[in-house]
Amino acid sequence: MNTEKLRLLAPDLNRVAPRSPYAALNPFPVWAARLIDKCRAELLGQAGSYRFNCPMDREFLRAAGLAAESLRNFVATGVDDEEVATWMAAQAKAPRQDFLRWCRRFRANPLWRLLEVEDWLHRRVSARKQT
Repeated sequence: MNTEKLRLLAPDLNRVAPRSPYAALNPFPVWAARLIDKCRAELLGQAGSYRFNCPMDREFLRAAGLAAESLRNFVATGVDDEEVATWMAAQAKAPRQDFLRWCRRFRANPLWRLLEVEDWLHRRVSARKQT
C-alpha cells in the first residue's frame, strides 16, 4: 500500500462526507467517485461511519462487472481518480449498455436522494464536534 500517495488523495470521512452519489467519474456517471472516496479512506483507517463495499457499493460493482477486492488492491497503490477510472473501465465485465441502464435507474430513483441528506447530517455533526 502506498500510504503517502493515499494520504494526498483520501478524504477524512470522520470530518467530511464522500463525494455525492451523483458525482460522475468519467466514464461512470454515478457512484464510482463516492466508492473510491470510501475505499481510500477505509484503507487509511479514516472512513468514519462510511464503509467500502457496503450493499450499495456491491450493487454498483455487480452492475459494472467489477470485483471489490481487485479494486481495493488497485486503489491501495495510490493512483489518482483518472487512473482508477481508466482501470475500472478496462476491468468492467458488464456490457456497457446494461451498466448505463442501471445508472439511469439509479438516477431516477428518488430514494437515493436520502444519501445526500445523510451526508448533510454527517457534515453538520462533524462540524459541531470540531467546535
